[in-house]
Amino acid sequence: MLRPVGVPEIPVETAALARKVHPRGTDEMRVRDALGPLFTDEDFTSEEFEDMYASLGQPGLSPALLAMVTILQFLHHLSDRDAAQAVADRISWKYALGLELEHTGFDYTVLCEFRARLAVAGRADALLSVMLERLQQAGLVRAGGRVRTDSTHVLACVRRLNRIETLGEGLRAALEEIARISPGWIVPLLRPGWDERYGRKVETARLLGRKNASAAKLTEQIGADGQRLLDAVDADPAAAWINDLPQVKILRALWDQHYQRTPAGRLRYKDAGELPPAAQRIHSPYDADARYSTKGKPEADDVEWVGSKAHLSESCDDEELPDLVTDVHTTPATDPDVVATTPIQDKLIARGLAPGEHLMDAGYPSATNIAASAAHGITLVAPVTVLTGRNARQGTFGPSAFTIDWQAGTARCPAGQTSRSMKPDKRGLVTFAFSRHHCRPCPIRDQCTLAAPHIPRRITIHPEPVHQARMAAQRAQDTDQWRTTYNTRAGIEGTVSQAVRGPDLRHSRYRGLPKAHLQNVFIGMALNIRRLGAYFNTKPQPARRPTRIHELCTAHGLTAA
Repeated sequence: MLRPVGVPEIPVETAALARKVHPRGTDEMRVRDALGPLFTDEDFTSEEFEDMYASLGQPGLSPALLAMVTILQFLHHLSDRDAAQAVADRISWKYALGLELEHTGFDYTVLCEFRARLAVAGRADALLSVMLERLQQAGLVRAGGRVRTDSTHVLACVRRLNRIETLGEGLRAALEEIARISPGWIVPLLRPGWDERYGRKVETARLLGRKNASAAKLTEQIGADGQRLLDAVDADPAAAWINDLPQVKILRALWDQHYQRTPAGRLRYKDAGELPPAAQRIHSPYDADARYSTKGKPEADDVEWVGSKAHLSESCDDEELPDLVTDVHTTPATDPDVVATTPIQDKLIARGLAPGEHLMDAGYPSATNIAASAAHGITLVAPVTVLTGRNARQGTFGPSAFTIDWQAGTARCPAGQTSRSMKPDKRGLVTFAFSRHHCRPCPIRDQCTLAAPHIPRRITIHPEPVHQARMAAQRAQDTDQWRTTYNTRAGIEGTVSQAVRGPDLRHSRYRGLPKAHLQNVFIGMALNIRRLGAYFNTKPQPARRPTRIHELCTAHGLTAA
């Protein structure tokens, strides 16, 4: 249960020893000195953390303490065991946490239990909101400024599997889960060869290395074994509980994705072209949320991975203030960046940190996102594609070359002709059609359309508010002021690099999208501690020792003017 206790002041003995050991201070020490405790136990009694702790039972450890320990754990890239040990023997941690020198720490398994509580119901985002509220009160972040966002790939905490290994591991995981709960039920199903195939890690290099082994026979055998298990579960009313086991649910999904029953009742292994889209396909039975994706240009080296995406947003509106992470968003690997734009802005608005300008790369904006951002008073600063559609790709006039009169419901082409009709379509777009009488003899027809001579030109655009927002964004990006503003976006690349080189953002420690998001949020908060520590470090840095060549050149007057 949670019994809120106040965050203690820094004990005198702890402060004295910490100052001797770290005369310049550490990041966590400087943050504690400048801002005090970032979290209190009362923060975890709010609505966002409802039901996180039971109302009865033995009092647990302070959640404010565990939250700060977890942030420091990711800041220093430590395991649970090492983080728990650091609480006991690192004087800078004791200083930041307000602990006595005699404090012996706690069992490292407490951290895993604490994360499990935080990984549900949006509590990770709520914890970041608590930190940002403290920083907002201190004047370190504010609404109405600039925010920049970028994403990076995150590898799932699972082994990369091919199709055969995915199916074999899916069946092995289901068998292991059933055998752990009811070994007697599984014994009648065992067949010769099951120990070799499912008694240990499934690897095609091992199973296909035997004499007369083939991939087709192996996939057929695995499919038959898995179907035998599922049929046995369906045929036994007393075994209905097995269907509720997570690994059995994944097994059924895998068999639905990779196998198909023929009219004769046989199980057919699907061809690659028959598989569901990558956004729906399970690539590991141990992380059903991990998805396969690629990014990059065909002529360059593509990045391909199985996992998720992490989107980091940070403030960047004032050179006198630190650039702090204001949002962390996690999506499946197959989700394009454009679907993350609105959710990120919604969270920033909910935190009272809505930006005036939101800087993003070309993957985030769409006509709808630009209009939605403008409706919230946010200017989306991102490259917008000027030429779209089949005709535009051939160098002919695109929709931006046509003048739209929304009141009259007409469009005027570059030749000065007016459209004959305006019709909405099922996609929510608007199509303006021109007359064949005007288009066929038009002197600039070759610059307008490559269609056959008897086919008049049509343009399909978004409705009025969306189209106007998109056109305004296109006009703005041709100005020097826009380019100067957009150059600021490049700084987010350094933030991603810092998150990758330090807390190892690109490798998930945990399985499942909720826990992967929890890790990403803690990494974002750890970056804030690092940057706040540097911001509050007012002591002058020691001069770097010059190289010998520089000293010789200086002595002989050979330095650059």
